[in-house]
Amino acid sequence: MTEKFKLSIIVPVYNGENYIESTVRSLLNSSYRNLELLLIDDGSTDGSLSLCRKLAESDSRIQVFHKENGGIGDARNFGLSHATGDYVGFCDQDDRVSDEMYQKMLERIAVDGSQAAVCGAYRQKRSGRKVIFEQYTDAVYDKPSIAEKLLLPMLFRGFASHTNNEINIYMNIWKCVISKQLIDDSKMEFRTFVTHEDDFIMLLQLFLCANKISTLSDILYYWNTNPKSEVHRSTEKYRQNLDERQNNLMIYVQKQLADHGISSDIIEEYTYVQQCRNALLQLDNLAALPAKKRTHGSVSFNTKMKALRACESISYIQSAKTAIAPQKGFVRNTVIIWLLRKKLIVAAYLMNRLINVIRSFVEKYAISERLERWMKRRGER
Repeated sequence: MTEKFKLSIIVPVYNGENYIESTVRSLLNSSYRNLELLLIDDGSTDGSLSLCRKLAESDSRIQVFHKENGGIGDARNFGLSHATGDYVGFCDQDDRVSDEMYQKMLERIAVDGSQAAVCGAYRQKRSGRKVIFEQYTDAVYDKPSIAEKLLLPMLFRGFASHTNNEINIYMNIWKCVISKQLIDDSKMEFRTFVTHEDDFIMLLQLFLCANKISTLSDILYYWNTNPKSEVHRSTEKYRQNLDERQNNLMIYVQKQLADHGISSDIIEEYTYVQQCRNALLQLDNLAALPAKKRTHGSVSFNTKMKALRACESISYIQSAKTAIAPQKGFVRNTVIIWLLRKKLIVAAYLMNRLINVIRSFVEKYAISERLERWMKRRGER
């Protein structure tokens, strides 16, 4: 394949001096050479900016930009405004890619005449071991099948409606290469309403606006699950005006779906599912506040329960005539939403905290990895 397409790869950088050099080396090792690498320093307070500038001295394909801190979505939008490629890819500052990733994706785009390509990803664990996080089949989707096989399974992930049994779609943008022309013509951009749904918003626009998308069975992206990252730490922060921000997100998605001809029945189903997600986020949000009466900035346990009972999303799912069952295997959805529908607010709050503590403990101490190694040693005896 002649490298007739120029590829722009956008990497937001924020206090990533411990990771960015490895990530940049991974991207520059790509077998596809006709690319530009845009490093967007988003107001870092460590040595990231100077390191990026040093890396740029070693390869003319690297461009470094510095801006005030605005979050990952804002940094990506900044990158889009400066990208000169025919296609655009995204990479997080602490991840890696296969040397063949962009070569294979652009080859498929050229052969299929697609506006975007999507590949699978590995999840890189702290031990260095990688496990399959997301995998697709080799396929080409036209507009109707994009909605049925990609859009709706993403919107209803975690719930037993509009599922795609062949693939599981997560809301991450770094698995995609997208036509810059499509992005410009459709005015696609990253948006933040609550926290870190920027990827979801861009994927939503892609799946609604594209006429043809290719998927690859190859697993080509390596996602590093860094417990110190901004995404991981955001779940521990209390967010003001969460109800309003969640509602704004839901209204935006509802309008996007309606404007692109998605049926009112599907939009109604999506509304229930999103209200369930909103309720779970409300439980997490109130748990981030200390439940002590005499601590400055904290609230009592009873005040938290009162706030939950008045929560719009919880009231909605309690009064909904038709519920969409959680997808098999999604324990938190199954248990907590059932408790909320039964109006067992206190039990739902406490159980949600317990589940999150267990998940955090398993992640922090790599319990699943240790168990896997123990079972492997047992099997070898």
